[in-house]
Amino acid sequence: MLFALSAQDSIPIPNVPGIRIGTNRLDIPGSRERFDSLLCCLRDNDTRLNILHIGGSHVQAGIFSHRLRENIGASRGMLFPWKAIRSNAPADYSITSSGTWDKSRCLESSPTEQFGMSGAAAITSDSLASFQLMLPAKYAFRRLHVIGKAEGGAEPYLVCNSGDTLEAERKGDDFIFSLDKPDSLCTIAWREMKDSARFVLRGIFPEGGQRITYSESGVNGASVPSWLRCELLAEELSLLCPPDLVIMGIGINDANVPFSHFDAEAFKASYRNLMNEIRKANPNACFLFITNNDCWLRAGRQRRVLNRNTQKVEQAMMDLARECDGAVWNQFRIMGGYGSSNHWVNARLMNRDHIHFLRAGYELLADLLYNALVTTELEH
Repeated sequence: MLFALSAQDSIPIPNVPGIRIGTNRLDIPGSRERFDSLLCCLRDNDTRLNILHIGGSHVQAGIFSHRLRENIGASRGMLFPWKAIRSNAPADYSITSSGTWDKSRCLESSPTEQFGMSGAAAITSDSLASFQLMLPAKYAFRRLHVIGKAEGGAEPYLVCNSGDTLEAERKGDDFIFSLDKPDSLCTIAWREMKDSARFVLRGIFPEGGQRITYSESGVNGASVPSWLRCELLAEELSLLCPPDLVIMGIGINDANVPFSHFDAEAFKASYRNLMNEIRKANPNACFLFITNNDCWLRAGRQRRVLNRNTQKVEQAMMDLARECDGAVWNQFRIMGGYGSSNHWVNARLMNRDHIHFLRAGYELLADLLYNALVTTELEH
């Protein structure tokens, strides 16, 4: 799907009590040149772009990111077999597994595995291990990257929907399968594993045909320090999809601490380190920060209070955007500010935990961000 994005494509937004539609815009507190150039490319039919959306549970759920992907008309990027490691998975693709799989995630303070774009690893030494991958036909691929590490001869092979079996081309530790024609259904399996053989899978990356590729990288509970443990992040981004636009949705877990414990300067320092890692893949990457949503903070066994760190994160992201000539989408302000989560819960857009959204809420947020992207005026 190739089309230029414009203000005429903006999506009608339903009336939600408390929501501040008039504030739905991108704030660009520094120089506008870099981000205006990115917006021009986004709205131009002839420019290819890679988008990376990185965060925690809001991103792993896949609803927000997929709705925005659909609105933009982008292809599917990074995939991960979340259900194989007993976690929730996005609903817009299916990976079913067989065999026994262990897990490791970037949440661990002293991980035994290396992580990259997915922030997680699925590990097997089971000779019966396999995955069946099924994507919607519009995300059919001609090449498929299996990203990981084979130890002791544990090399994968691919069985196409037609029944043909393909061997992989090795590129570093990764395996690349090239298909004769586009496909959206395949099985990935491993040769018989013997002795100490095992495979550490960090992700699956299909190469589609759209001009924009949108990859989501979300891990439940992840903070900025969690993503700093992903030492292969820059390497994988360079190989697969050097990002032109990075949507930074990390902060809800960093701020899930008592007000006096949140250190805004340390938060910004960690963010700068992560941004520098991403710039290794593309020094000219643009950053778009999504502020934390209005949320509650546990203040005792059965007591919750408004999380007053939300405004600290808002200011920190404005500071970071000013430094890197990036943009801020002020989700907190647009929702309605402090206490607005009550309205969203009552409107059946948000979970009663006052942290996570329901499907309709995530889709509404994605529509709002899309409208901000297509209606933000450029400086001439």
